[in-house]
Amino acid sequence: MPIHPQEPNPSIHTRAAAPKIESMFDSLVADTTHHRTPGGGAVAAWARVESAASARRLAAMADLLEARRAGADSDNREQWYLDNWAAVAAEIGAAQNTTPDAAGAQLLIAHALRTRLPRVGEVFAQGLLTYATVSTIAYRTFAITDPAALAAVDAEIAAALRLWPPMSKRKLTVAIDAIVETHDPYAVRRSQVTARSRYLDVDADGNGCATLLGVLLATDAAALDTRLNALADTTCPADPRTKDQRRADAVGALLAGTDHLPCLCGGEDCTATPPVPTPSTVVYVVVNDDTLDDTTPAAAAQDAALDGQTPDTSIDLIALRRDRDAHHAAQKKTEQRETAQQQTEAPATTTATGETPAPATGAPNTEPPAEKHPWERSLQDMLTNDDPGQPAATRPGQIIGGPYLPGAITRRVALTATIRRIVHPRDAPPEPRYTPSAKLAAFVRCRDLTCRFPGCDVPATSCDLDHTIAHPTGPTQASNLKALCRRHHLLKTFWGGAGGWRDRQLPNGTVVWTGPDQSTYTTTPGSRLLFPALCTPTAPLDPALIRAAEDTPPTSTLPMPKRQHTRTHDRTQRIHHERTLNAPHVERWQRKATLRVR
Repeated sequence: MPIHPQEPNPSIHTRAAAPKIESMFDSLVADTTHHRTPGGGAVAAWARVESAASARRLAAMADLLEARRAGADSDNREQWYLDNWAAVAAEIGAAQNTTPDAAGAQLLIAHALRTRLPRVGEVFAQGLLTYATVSTIAYRTFAITDPAALAAVDAEIAAALRLWPPMSKRKLTVAIDAIVETHDPYAVRRSQVTARSRYLDVDADGNGCATLLGVLLATDAAALDTRLNALADTTCPADPRTKDQRRADAVGALLAGTDHLPCLCGGEDCTATPPVPTPSTVVYVVVNDDTLDDTTPAAAAQDAALDGQTPDTSIDLIALRRDRDAHHAAQKKTEQRETAQQQTEAPATTTATGETPAPATGAPNTEPPAEKHPWERSLQDMLTNDDPGQPAATRPGQIIGGPYLPGAITRRVALTATIRRIVHPRDAPPEPRYTPSAKLAAFVRCRDLTCRFPGCDVPATSCDLDHTIAHPTGPTQASNLKALCRRHHLLKTFWGGAGGWRDRQLPNGTVVWTGPDQSTYTTTPGSRLLFPALCTPTAPLDPALIRAAEDTPPTSTLPMPKRQHTRTHDRTQRIHHERTLNAPHVERWQRKATLRVR
């Protein structure tokens, strides 16, 4: 007996006649604009318009994918590493200024509505569903492989959605799973709670720190805990950091491959052993000279705020909330008392026109701003000057392709970093080779910071350096070099030329992209905000060279890398694997149901 009684072709296409999305949307907008419903009704009406617009947007994505797959040589391109799907995701990402992965996730939902869930798509087009709801439905029905079961689930969910009240995501998931289980119990998405659920996420908070969250194997977690404690204990007793702070800093020492944590006591008689650096992972930080050289009292106060126990970091949160609530209650009573007093006094005199005279103008209010209460202070306040009304003492740095770092954290990082100065090439002539020198490559990466394709945020240190005008026609110089991740480098090379992607680079690093539909997208170097000096124009290209390049299609001496299996094949295998894992759950439930019947 087969494990999956509904295991036929997973490439299901149950597309019915596409709903007239445009006419639905236009009439919905017209009705909402005409009636001008006030208050919450207006919010609900425009939320429905927003959902209908989202349905229209996803329908355009599905149209784009269909057109790409209907093009010449489409079947062969399905085997490309950057296949039809990836090319469409890139175009969608550029149009929305989102990353390729985010665009791909939206395209997956658009494709599901077009080929698997047309009835749900009709309800979505009427603005009756949110994008989040549609996303949940597409995910929970992903593993259905039988066309008849999928059509039944689509119709039942579409009908139910018109009757269901608003639900939380958890309740919606339960309701959808109940329908899926009725028609195809092997397709219910179940969490496989095993060691495969381990993960590790890094989430930068924008203040120069990041949250590390994950699930490790117990043995690895124990080893990490022991190792961090050992490294934290290698400083001398005068180190200003707490044990928790030293454990956190020990992660950096661990990645640097050292067996000691740098001691920050600053004493000449420090008894700690200095760390011996070894080859390790490198993190690149771009910073202005004046940030590293700042020795002002304000900078010193910033640096000191990073370590040790302070009233801000050791505060009792329960007491803090109690004080905050008491303060707000007292403030409210004062306002009520003042209002009552004003109402018992004589009314204000008015002019002949019935207007209240403007108050007399006097000396401007020169009182200093009130000091923030402890519960009103943020981490950014603690890392800036004591006066919260003043700007930060020094300019921040930035991890290439990552978050900003406040000046204090940048200086702390520099204590154990290798510092290399970035040299602006100015009017330097082209280099006589294909591969740029280390000096030129460092400049381009620090100027760009990330991949220069619209919406992409791959760090420049993980990117190729692309000749905007291909070498050897295009010279190896700053105004003809930019950072492109491998995905978008392949996109430009194999999906470029007439009817494809084209790019043009200006001497200040600005890149103007032209898409397959002739839409244009302009990206500027990532350093423009914090390090504008890096965007000073470099030596321009010969205009004749630029004109000649416009008529020359991109070429490559290497073929497009191929996939071992097509994207469709890989999805089929994932669905098959998931249904196999679900089989024991289904069979156990069926045995229990049989026993209850007896």
